[in-house]
Amino acid sequence: MMGRSNKNGIFIGYQVTFLFFILLLILFAAGFPSMQLIPAILIGWTLIISLTGILFGLLASLGLSLFSLFLFGSLLIWGMFAGWTIPLSVTDIVIWMGLFLIAAILTGLTHRLVSQTVAEHQEMVEKFDELVTIDEVTGFSNEKRLLFDLEEEFSRSRRTGIPFSLMLIEVNYLDSYFRLYGQKEGDYLLSSLAALLRNNTRLTDRKFRLDLSEQGSGTFAVILSNSHEEGAEVVVQKLEKLLRVHTLENNKKQVTLTIGFGISHYAEDVSDHLEMVQRAKQELDQYIQ
Repeated sequence: MMGRSNKNGIFIGYQVTFLFFILLLILFAAGFPSMQLIPAILIGWTLIISLTGILFGLLASLGLSLFSLFLFGSLLIWGMFAGWTIPLSVTDIVIWMGLFLIAAILTGLTHRLVSQTVAEHQEMVEKFDELVTIDEVTGFSNEKRLLFDLEEEFSRSRRTGIPFSLMLIEVNYLDSYFRLYGQKEGDYLLSSLAALLRNNTRLTDRKFRLDLSEQGSGTFAVILSNSHEEGAEVVVQKLEKLLRVHTLENNKKQVTLTIGFGISHYAEDVSDHLEMVQRAKQELDQYIQ
């Protein structure tokens, strides 16, 4: 929502700037002539109607233009009885009334078009984000892909009886790491951890990075296909040693990481793949390094 408001504000700023540019261009082409008071007021009021259409839309600009026509007509009628002399012909009056309506309609429709364009753009961005399943930093799939693949693996094990395990790995205090060492070192840490996971698990084991909406997200998941509990424990022990110490990108300092693990295994008493995720998260929360 915030992004949509910002884009809408930018487009509105462009429209207002363009409107004033056109006005200045017209005045420049006319040699900046001196105007009488009445035409100057009418030009200014037309500009106000246009700004209303750009900022608030068609209904607001039409409402203001209709009110302006009513007020303009009332002043003309009152002026006739009061004996005023208005330096405008009947043709001029009709033209100005038409300009009020045209300005209201054009700017109001422009506002509507811009709003629709911004909304459609935001919708396309959201759909694109849903379709993208790869994390740029680690090259791993995201959480949506994890749930899809996990459900598929669970159904396969239900049919065939072949076991598998789900392993969650979490780098604790990663948000503090980002604040302390910066974005570049944080991304380097995540890519290094991803490389260790990739090199120390099988090609058939599928890897994921979770909670990508948060900068300091350091939770990974691995689906260990055709894996018994003993095999999964061996993998945990190996990764626990490898992930304990990390060398910064400049190779000048080593930092100790606090890593948590959570594992769940396929079993007949597990109702579905979501329960496996829940069991792994519970073990992750209780893990002590």
